[in-house]
Amino acid sequence: MNRHLTIFILMLIYAAGIQSSPAQTNDFGTRFGIEVEKELKNWNFYAGEEIRTKENSGVLQGLYTEIGADYSPWKIIKVGASYEFIYFNDYEIDDYQPRHRTNIFIQGSKKWSRFTFNLKERFQTTFKDESERDYKMNPKLRWRNKLEIEYNIRKSPVTPSFSAETFYQLNNPDGNKFDQLRYKLEVSYKINKRNRLKLFGLVDHEINVKNPVRQTVLGLQYKYTFKD
Repeated sequence: MNRHLTIFILMLIYAAGIQSSPAQTNDFGTRFGIEVEKELKNWNFYAGEEIRTKENSGVLQGLYTEIGADYSPWKIIKVGASYEFIYFNDYEIDDYQPRHRTNIFIQGSKKWSRFTFNLKERFQTTFKDESERDYKMNPKLRWRNKLEIEYNIRKSPVTPSFSAETFYQLNNPDGNKFDQLRYKLEVSYKINKRNRLKLFGLVDHEINVKNPVRQTVLGLQYKYTFKD
């Protein structure tokens, strides 16, 4: 676990040091989601829906519907998979199109004092609709690395966390490279054992592209957990 944390931090430093084009575009968006989950021994099943906006929150970016499951063979390890249907607004050609995404991941956790460190390795595949245009990478394969730090406030329903994530291409015919960085600050509020609210802000920063977009996002998610 410690070795993987070190590798991730070095990758993040490397990716953050890559210079992007000066023709950067800044944008603001929002995300609103709802998620339900069912815990069953070492298994967790979940489904969710999220609405995303862009162009200073004036344009619908897409609707994201996800179902998935994960399994914890040990307390510190979690493995899982999910499927995501995306109704995406392809703003460049002004049309909406379906996209299909699958995720396979493994996550390791380590507690230290009141902190919890989570390292998540995700293999992501996105299939795009080519009825209107051709894409250089279809399906688009990505390797995502996410390091999250949570802090447990004593006797408080509030849990703050911060995460940093890198996105690395796996099938670019011109050569694979990092193409996105994400930083996220989140506050989770536990209403009771079944209901939880999450308020977050994140920054998506495209890198190694001709016209990079830096998007700042504010989001809110409601989560309901079915318990026996």
